[in-house]
Amino acid sequence: CGNLAIHQTNSIQDFGYLLVLDTENLNIIQASENVNEIIGCIAKECISNPLQQYLSDEDFEHFKAGVSKGLRNRLPFQFTLKNGSLAEPVNILAHVKKEFIILEIEKIDDEPERSFTKVFQEVRSFISTLESTESLQNVCEASIKEIRRISGFDGIRMYRFDKNWNGTVIAEEITGDLESYLGQTFPASDVPKQARALYLKNPFRLIPNRNYQTIKLFPVVNPITNGFLDLSDCNLRSVANVHLEYMANMNVTASMSIRIMVDGALWGLISCHHITSKYLSVESRSVFDWLSMEISYRISSIIKHEQLIDHAKLLHQRSIITDLVYSENDIVKGILTDENQNLLSLFNATGAALSLNGKIKTLGTVPDMDDLENLVLWLEGKGVNKVFANENLGEIYEEAKNYAPVASG
Repeated sequence: CGNLAIHQTNSIQDFGYLLVLDTENLNIIQASENVNEIIGCIAKECISNPLQQYLSDEDFEHFKAGVSKGLRNRLPFQFTLKNGSLAEPVNILAHVKKEFIILEIEKIDDEPERSFTKVFQEVRSFISTLESTESLQNVCEASIKEIRRISGFDGIRMYRFDKNWNGTVIAEEITGDLESYLGQTFPASDVPKQARALYLKNPFRLIPNRNYQTIKLFPVVNPITNGFLDLSDCNLRSVANVHLEYMANMNVTASMSIRIMVDGALWGLISCHHITSKYLSVESRSVFDWLSMEISYRISSIIKHEQLIDHAKLLHQRSIITDLVYSENDIVKGILTDENQNLLSLFNATGAALSLNGKIKTLGTVPDMDDLENLVLWLEGKGVNKVFANENLGEIYEEAKNYAPVASG
């Protein structure tokens, strides 16, 4: 779905309802075609109706006060909508834009709501587990175990993105009915650029049932923007067909993805799958929003700690190399006649070659001399000024593919 405008699907999944209001009068200007289930009025006939018509005076004043505080997303409300002679308790997420307000509406789950104390105990237990971890791998493994325990999904996987946005499964908890992907790397096209951008706006993505009925919006064109409605911030946003096919190929019916953020950037995803359909209430999803932030914070802390340790080691190794150069009074001998191979440790390398005055000296495991001489000529032809670095040399220098098992970056 790399070229699809997945934020402008102009439709929603069927586990909720959507209304769009103008900001001036709070009148309905767009509605999902299933809104009759909660307000007793079909989409076409409710256009131009005031939201106030479906709320108590107290709830409406509360809503007005909330949305008057400026542009913001994911503003929660819990109201009772008037549905003819019926009263429909609902959860609402309001996304306040400059010219309109998007309301995502879900019926309140029939199951008894968990108390704040119960939720806090679960989250506190989760945080305690994370705090006891000492390595990045431990954090990832502990996180998915806890999320599986709390969520009940059949399978949980932690994906970590590399700098090219390929995703590797670095931790996994699954039932025997799901295929293992632990250690496998998936191409960047699996989570394309526009999908990654949406995770910066929305902490999770829920698909309770890939066989859902698509619910369209009416009218098709937003009367204010004169285009399709931007659903980037919406949990209800419908799903690209290619992704639904992807889920079918994995033999899963429901999924939820939770973002992991490090230093303001998307670091990875926790991907949850269930063989049968699985709906999580608004309250339950808010817990995973919370957990996403806690996991992100813990991963960030460990990465920063490991970077400090690595930096200290690098400074120590650089100091040793500098001392060797001075003691030998010769830069070549100082760098290459090192039994402890500090130069290789400095760059986390298995081999090194130094070309000076037409002669090549080596350390560790390196390609044949002919290959090294050709590489030096190629680098000289590129006019490298100070530093040239590449982790997959064969992509830009064809000859390097011949010795990739020995040296590839």
